[in-house]
Amino acid sequence: MKIVRTIFALFLAASGGQSAEAQCGGETPAVSPCLPRIIPGTPGVHEVIVDVSTAAASFIPACGLNVGHAVWFEVTPSISGLLTFSTCHPSTSYDTVLQPWLATGDCEFPQRLDELCVDDTSDPACVSPCSPTPRSSSVTFSAVAATTYFFEVGSYNNNSDGCALCLGVRVTICGGDTTPPTTMISSPTFLDCSCDPVNVVGTVDESDGALQSYTLEYAAGGSPSWALISSGSSSIINGVLGIWSTSGLAQGYYVLRLTATNVCGLTSSSVQTVWVEGGFDTVDYRSPAHTAVVGGLVCLDGTVNDQFCFNNYTAEYRPAGGGAFQPVDPGNPTYTHPVINDPLALWDTASLGLPDGDYEMEVQGINDCGYSSSVSLWHTVDNTPPIASISSPFECDYVDGVVQITGTANDANLQSWTLQYAGGGSGWTNIVPPSAIPVVNGVLANWDTTSLPACAYMLRLVVSDTAILNCNAAITHRSEDTVAINLGFCGDFDADDDGDVDLIDYSAFDAAFTGPIP
Repeated sequence: MKIVRTIFALFLAASGGQSAEAQCGGETPAVSPCLPRIIPGTPGVHEVIVDVSTAAASFIPACGLNVGHAVWFEVTPSISGLLTFSTCHPSTSYDTVLQPWLATGDCEFPQRLDELCVDDTSDPACVSPCSPTPRSSSVTFSAVAATTYFFEVGSYNNNSDGCALCLGVRVTICGGDTTPPTTMISSPTFLDCSCDPVNVVGTVDESDGALQSYTLEYAAGGSPSWALISSGSSSIINGVLGIWSTSGLAQGYYVLRLTATNVCGLTSSSVQTVWVEGGFDTVDYRSPAHTAVVGGLVCLDGTVNDQFCFNNYTAEYRPAGGGAFQPVDPGNPTYTHPVINDPLALWDTASLGLPDGDYEMEVQGINDCGYSSSVSLWHTVDNTPPIASISSPFECDYVDGVVQITGTANDANLQSWTLQYAGGGSGWTNIVPPSAIPVVNGVLANWDTTSLPACAYMLRLVVSDTAILNCNAAITHRSEDTVAINLGFCGDFDADDDGDVDLIDYSAFDAAFTGPIP
């Protein structure tokens, strides 16, 4: 039993400290140039993963030390151009040595290309998991079409580091391509409204060569930092390049960038500036003011606007006590154009037959991304004129001295009332200053007439409320009542207008009251 263990230990040491069991799920190694792993010679990128734990030393390369675990690959490019063979691959886990060979027609005697032998490649991306320094190998040279090349990959110093023996190789064949790939972002378009998530549609293609890779990235407007959305290595023709999640991004301008590289190292890129939406911009209800009293036709004025993503807005009302909102204009419940400091909608309270009272008004804007914003105000509808009524004195009454005037000056939204007289050579004159105190079947004024000449007079009561009518703040409900009265006696006895009062004038008077003088 001890002898068996000793032999097994010697085998492990000869194979670099690794068992012969599969270590990475890769292919079985091709350990001879006469039976190599054949890689396609067509332009493009070709990859192979191999488990080399069972491979042993082979032909001695021109570089490296005590090279073991040799595996062989064959490539016959279909067109002349640059060929890159690299073990810089995510699956490569040990320190490699790479030796290219030229086929001679006899697989046992290939021609070693000493100047192309590579131990380590100074590329930070080529660090293996088993070492902190670049340990993979890569070579690029001008290959000739229809010429067969062998590539021997071995472990440096027979894998003395004891790393896992998994090998990934990448072969890139560039057939003399001189034009970069095609890149285009067709959607979203310039300053298009972008809603989460965003399907970025476009084209990335290499029509006369092979595409190596592409990336789709984004950056905030003016920012030098780019974040990856998606990447790939296959052509896409007018399809989805990536799905961009904008959740959590601040609203604003962003730049999309599509960059593609072909196997010849030629690169092209396309950019598109878009708008990422994060909410509805502006809803401003300017007038009527909150708690305004309105009547008739009401003009709603303000701003409902979303810079790039506007969809629609609504203007609705309901009684202050609650209930379902109703459009202010049943024939036009939704408005599809933004408004900036202009009329938003017309609310015809009279035609709708709304009872007087308090109402809640709501203006709501919605954008293409489903974001919304609203403003609610309260208005009082008043379509009832004020009450203006003089109950005393009566029409054609004779009065004198201090005259008590009674009546009603009242409204649910009273602004003011005024009591006036005209006559005796005077125009309309206030009996008392204007008042905002309602009077219901009460004393309006005690009118002192002692200084006024006897004559016919007219009394007028004018009552106004605060309701803004038909969108004009200068127009309110106004009611008035008038009464004609006589103060003392006022007459002209010169019936024939000859400048004096005589029997002729008296005869006219007597005829009017008693008949003609006998």
